[in-house]
Amino acid sequence: MTQDEPRLLRLAPSAAVKEKRLAALLEGRGDESALLSDAVRRAQAAGSLALSGIEPTPAELDRFARAQSAVDAQAPFSVSAVLAWHRAITGSAAGLRAHERTREAALPPAPARFVPTRLQNLEEWLNVGSGVALKPAQQGALALARIVEILPFDDGNGRVARLAASHVMVRAGARPPVLLGEDGPRLVEALQSAFQLQTAALASLLDEAAERALDVMIRAIEG
Repeated sequence: MTQDEPRLLRLAPSAAVKEKRLAALLEGRGDESALLSDAVRRAQAAGSLALSGIEPTPAELDRFARAQSAVDAQAPFSVSAVLAWHRAITGSAAGLRAHERTREAALPPAPARFVPTRLQNLEEWLNVGSGVALKPAQQGALALARIVEILPFDDGNGRVARLAASHVMVRAGARPPVLLGEDGPRLVEALQSAFQLQTAALASLLDEAAERALDVMIRAIEG
């Protein structure tokens, strides 16, 4: 399979039912792709902001929308993409952090001097054979966990990591994952496992979040 070929996904039974329902709702209607995409983007923005404890004001939602479109959807994951997401999501051109960070969890963030190299390693992992062969949610889990683990910026790391996870999942053929504020405790627990190279729980959460996008689209059509 080449990178340009669509990836055939085996949907969970509930997701398959929702896909059929969405198709039935769209039958006979005009092109609703813009409506559906906008609904999912807004849901993603509100959920990601909630997970970061940020009030979803119009200004914050607009900033998040700019970040979602800051990188071409078909572009491979890259360090430059991470920087572009950060500039858009925070409005800051500060770039990668130059100071050390601490974390309450057992695994400390990357030393500041190693941040560029570790992001470059992540770029290489996601764009070579072993990374490309992963399922979409597994790719998303790898991107999300590694960025949170590295903590490349002074702020905005969680929002950037979730944008990165969505980007690689969509590029691999999945729906955009819609994470919600109430996913916070489960997300924290899954990330702790992912830091220990056990990404199954995080991938499962992202799979469910991608199915949630179908719920958002169905509500957008019915509403």
